[in-house]
Amino acid sequence: MTGQHKAGGYRRRKIGEYVCHCCKKKQEFCYSCPCGFMICKDCFEESKWGISNGPTWICPDCERIRMM
Repeated sequence: MTGQHKAGGYRRRKIGEYVCHCCKKKQEFCYSCPCGFMICKDCFEESKWGISNGPTWICPDCERIRMM
């Protein structure tokens, strides 16, 4: 071994890789699910009535319950 070790944990933020599945635009932030579904704040607000009850939202692809 060379003694070199990568710094950081296994959860590193992927900067600039948010693409909303609804509007297909790159975003600074998207609500995301482990299945890969991402939705931006604007699209989320438009469809909030169908996928959210306040503190949680349901992924339309895999139907997992996600916290805000």
